[in-house]
Amino acid sequence: MKLDQVELRSEVLDIRIVESIGDGSFNFEFDVFRSDGYVLILLEILAGRGDFLVQGFSEENSAATSLRSRQRVYILRPVDATRRIAVGMFAAVNSKVRATIACFKRKIVDTSEELSCPLCRALSKLLVASALSWMGIPSPDILDRVEISTAPTVEQMRKLLGGAATVGSSQNELLALIGPDLRMAILDVMEETMWLLDMRDQLHTAACQMVGCCPRST
Repeated sequence: MKLDQVELRSEVLDIRIVESIGDGSFNFEFDVFRSDGYVLILLEILAGRGDFLVQGFSEENSAATSLRSRQRVYILRPVDATRRIAVGMFAAVNSKVRATIACFKRKIVDTSEELSCPLCRALSKLLVASALSWMGIPSPDILDRVEISTAPTVEQMRKLLGGAATVGSSQNELLALIGPDLRMAILDVMEETMWLLDMRDQLHTAACQMVGCCPRST
């Protein structure tokens, strides 16, 4: 098993990414302090088969039911006492899994001043994957085919990132820590992602129409 770890730190946000490729499992533990603020945990099976194990908290997985075999998202509110968190992930042969842990120590007021380029990119990627999973859309990084039930509208995404959607108070509280400039930029990314999802189906249909498998629209 090949294991890669990346840690990005600042005064307002810390992000840790652990990615595994190949057959095997990994476990890691970490302490969460009150100064860590809100903690977002994203677990993903990017390719093949795998499984997750989390211990040390009772918060529910907030990913859509249709994705729970591939993605899990947990939001921990600030703790009153130190909490020991354990995360375990298993990957089958030729599989790829990833765990991302972000600690939002306080509200991000000035994105360009408070976040480095690598940290901002990691945060954008994390929030896009988490927000999509809340709405039943797999992360763009998931390589295997995952069924999508109903794609959200642009208006639904705007409500979500604007904090107006009733997706759960912990999500709204977490998103409120992100500056509106970055949230709107992330929305642009998500709109582009949804356009690509729509176009993918249209392109497949067009190709099948060209070879005579699908009827042409009139």
